[in-house]
Amino acid sequence: MIKRSIFTFIATTTLATMSVAFGADTSSLNVTVGPEATFSSVASNTALTAADTKFGGYSGTTSFTYKIRTSQSTGTGSITVQVTSFGTGGPLVSDLAYTCTAPSSGSPCSSSTAASSATGTSVVSFGADAHSADTGDSGTAAWTLVDRTDIKTGSYSSTATFTISAT
Repeated sequence: MIKRSIFTFIATTTLATMSVAFGADTSSLNVTVGPEATFSSVASNTALTAADTKFGGYSGTTSFTYKIRTSQSTGTGSITVQVTSFGTGGPLVSDLAYTCTAPSSGSPCSSSTAASSATGTSVVSFGADAHSADTGDSGTAAWTLVDRTDIKTGSYSSTATFTISAT
């Protein structure tokens, strides 16, 4: 009987010690996920090429990728573009326009949109709880430029600055 009591005592002490040695504690992890957006143009240059040789206008496409997340209930977001002047004797910004494409995470401009050097104009707009794919979504701005007879011959450049935002 004494051997049995000693064994019971040793077994109980060992189990009590093991519980302390392998004890657990918890820690709460907290994160606040806010609205975010990134934008990347696929190519740094877009060439506007002649549709034909008889004043048919010029066209070209700027492809881009973006990631966006807007707030759940009141969030908004946008991609806008603002262009610079082509320079003296060159095409007028008022003769430059674009149409847009974007996946279902946003609403592309609905029709031909006049470019502006004074302010950014809409390319894609986003509503509340908008989410792009984890790998990003892609879109395009398809440019058209009127070919007027009073444009002096030569090469002209304009810079198109795309801006993305999310709230």
